[in-house]
Amino acid sequence: INNKPLLVATDNASAGKAIRVNHLWPGGSLGLSLDGTGMFVGIWDGGSVLKTHQEFNTSGVSRVTTPDGGLNPTTEFHETNVDDTESAKGMNASAKGMAPNVNIKSYNWTSDSSEVTTEASSSGMLISNHSYGIPINNDAGELNVPGTWYMGCYSDASRSWDEITFNYPYYLPVMSAGNDGLTGYTGGLATGYDKLNGNKTSKNLLIVANANPTVHPITGVISSLVINNSSSQGPTDDGRIKPDIAADGTLLYSTSNESTSSYGTSSGTSMASPGVAGGLILLQEHYNNLHANEFMKAATLKALVCHTALDDEASIGPDPKFGWGLLDTREAANVLTNSVTASPTTIVRELNLLANGTYTMQVNVSSVKQLKATIAWTDRPGVVKNNQLNSSSADLINDLDLRIIKNDVVSFPWKLQLSDVSAPAIKGDNTVDNVERVEVDEALGNYTIQITHK
Repeated sequence: INNKPLLVATDNASAGKAIRVNHLWPGGSLGLSLDGTGMFVGIWDGGSVLKTHQEFNTSGVSRVTTPDGGLNPTTEFHETNVDDTESAKGMNASAKGMAPNVNIKSYNWTSDSSEVTTEASSSGMLISNHSYGIPINNDAGELNVPGTWYMGCYSDASRSWDEITFNYPYYLPVMSAGNDGLTGYTGGLATGYDKLNGNKTSKNLLIVANANPTVHPITGVISSLVINNSSSQGPTDDGRIKPDIAADGTLLYSTSNESTSSYGTSSGTSMASPGVAGGLILLQEHYNNLHANEFMKAATLKALVCHTALDDEASIGPDPKFGWGLLDTREAANVLTNSVTASPTTIVRELNLLANGTYTMQVNVSSVKQLKATIAWTDRPGVVKNNQLNSSSADLINDLDLRIIKNDVVSFPWKLQLSDVSAPAIKGDNTVDNVERVEVDEALGNYTIQITHK
């Protein structure tokens, strides 16, 4: 960019109990027996995976294919580690992946955008993982990006990936936020924030932060939920909630490329991201089982995981470190299950809002509880802002508005405060995000959920 080359580097797996994916597995508490059978996930990374590792083999046949394997025949620890977090079958129980029987198409990152387009169009790819990005500084401590403006900016890369996802509305790329949490520079939105760049500032992708929860090894109960200090912080320059979601990516044990039976430990958003991707493919598998061979659109899946995320207590509501919170696949699966029961307690719908249209839904809360609604949409590619420092103009093309109304009382969605991104989120008219969530605490009686647009 601007005649300056950018160094692309690996970031780094996730823990099943933290994101509660173990409840979805065969023998899990939900009775769903989901393991990714018959599904596949694409993984793009900096090298080649050791596909002969015992964790990827079933009856002597590897579940990992390398369509462009000739580009980099040398296996690498990072990609092998990432693939394990996604799909290891659990020969070593400590290294079991999130979707232990899913198939993997493992690619080198060199032609990622063209290759994901091919997979989405020809193979119907639903989920891909990308555990790499552009560090703010190089190894010498010098600025690696083309300028301070690049952090948080809606750039060429942002628009390019939004265009891909707009053209293929069932395809959701999952990407690591980066490991620049402790990197400092001058000129950003605020000290300790505004670290995302490249395609991490796209509207339609799912960007993953690295959490460091304390999880009971047997019960899975989370006693502490904090962010890893190295995890890159948002938001985007226009104040969008980024990263979107968090997962456990700290000191995770998974496969190594040293031998077909070796393992190692890594930390980073690169480890958190494939855990999310593996959890999401199980949610697609569950939806497919419930809806006669149909899948969720990417926006539906994104809304689902943002709707059900476990919030950190340090900052109520969304924030530029966790996003909407820690991925909770158990709660997400329950929302899907409860939406198709004889007396549904949740609603999951894919809808079209026409120009100048208004959509309304009447709901009744029969006993006091929280009423919560979330919408998401795959937005059209926005206007590139290369070389613009901290531009606050919205990157949205279509601005939808979600409200919950009772009598004359209107409840508004969460939004970040661009004037002080370190401050807690507030509720009001959100003009920047293509995910909106409205909550009514201690709700009781009849409510109208309303969706309009500007």
